Amino acid sequence: MEIAQSKGMRAFKCEPHMRTFYLKETGRGVYVAFLVWVLFSLFCRPIVALHYSPTASAPITFFFDSDEYLTKREMAPGASKFIPTTMNPASDMWITITFPFDSKDVLKVTQPFSRIDVYIGPGACIERTEIRHGFFARFTDPDFHDDWWH
Repeated sequence: MEIAQSKGMRAFKCEPHMRTFYLKETGRGVYVAFLVWVLFSLFCRPIVALHYSPTASAPITFFFDSDEYLTKREMAPGASKFIPTTMNPASDMWITITFPFDSKDVLKVTQPFSRIDVYIGPGACIERTEIRHGFFARFTDPDFHDDWWH
């Protein structure tokens, strides 16, 4: 590596193979940063976790309605469904969960959250709801989850 002097400034001249090395490493860094961002946006979104009691006798149908989409799904007794939501919701966001064929219970959410656990008992009755706000809460079950489940 040589040091070139021009108009009172010192600059380093890189060999051609060093320039390609730096370009490759910079390209890899940009690629890895993009990949991490994509994985983060896919796997770290806030979720709504629906847990249907294992003591129930029949499957239930529910509608998950948000400001972005409407989904109809079915759950068997003892099943859990995890529904990801928008990463950065608007200030006027809303989510509604209904069981129109099985119950008149409705859950409406109008505030941002990290994870919502909804415990549904026999007859599609919402027995308990826990809303958590910590970032890492979206990856763990609540403390009372095992007690309720059995």
